[in-house]
Amino acid sequence: MFTPRRSLIPLTMAGALVLAACGGDPAPIAAPAEADDAEQAEVAAAPAADDVANIVAVTAGDTDLGEVLVGVDGRTLYGFTNDVDATSACYGTCAEAWPPVIVGDDWDVAPGLDSGIFNAVARDDGQLQLVAGKWPLYYFAGDAIPGDINGQGSGDVWFAVGTDGILITDAEAAADGGSDAANDDAAAAADAAPVSVGSTSLGDALVDADGLTLYGFLTDSEGLPTCDDACADAWPPVIVDSTDVPAGLDPEVFSVVERNDGSLQLKAGAWPLYLFAGDAAPGDVNGQGSGDVWFVAAPDGSLIGAGGSSDESSSAATDADASSNEAAEDDEGY
Repeated sequence: MFTPRRSLIPLTMAGALVLAACGGDPAPIAAPAEADDAEQAEVAAAPAADDVANIVAVTAGDTDLGEVLVGVDGRTLYGFTNDVDATSACYGTCAEAWPPVIVGDDWDVAPGLDSGIFNAVARDDGQLQLVAGKWPLYYFAGDAIPGDINGQGSGDVWFAVGTDGILITDAEAAADGGSDAANDDAAAAADAAPVSVGSTSLGDALVDADGLTLYGFLTDSEGLPTCDDACADAWPPVIVDSTDVPAGLDPEVFSVVERNDGSLQLKAGAWPLYLFAGDAAPGDVNGQGSGDVWFVAAPDGSLIGAGGSSDESSSAATDADASSNEAAEDDEGY
């Protein structure tokens, strides 16, 4: 149900990203870099909707992607490509990582924005979520200050929203004349190998083109991916566009496997590779050991054990077939 626009019930954002993914209770997720005292004071000073009338719910702000929609505290707003027909699919642990923009009955938008592209839709709990174009709007818990775009491209399903209500992909940002830095980053990402070796607190590990850590899932017995739907929202698979091993990767280590939806997923050794939505920066290993079934992928295609050594992952891989049957019987084992 859509409602007229006018005022905002602003969200109080958690400083740390706490994401319970498809592997039971995950390891604690590190808080994003804190803003300086002045920036923290500015965000903390944001008034509550109960105390201030006619506050706008959304305005425009500058980022490295160009001008995007931002909330009342100036932080970037995002859309989720899994949302269909302006209806949110992000609840529970997803909404902890991506809090929805909740508004009251009298919400409004800032001058200069086209009010006609905005609406509000009722969530399952009855609260109203602001919608731009066809996209319900969200914050990202990994963004600390105005201008942060740490959620951009997360899992290939989360993107900042332009002032026209359209999601901004890297290609669109470049076409729209985004900053030189953003364009350079997009070009470098296009030229980079999809997987390389990066440094983490667990030692060298496989990382994607953005430097984010890659993981294997012990329930993927016989090298077949089993993480789909809500699991894949939290643990996005590393998708490639060909059955050929991408250039620059060792075919003795890497291969490609078809997923249930027909897409192609990159493997290292016996393990289909995944990202973790709770990792915000290169070197993060927040998914390590989640549910005792998710482990960081080592450069040789083994999985780094909970103690931090790839040797320990050998016994884990040996027992994967036996443990996968038990995990499959328990939904909470994802």
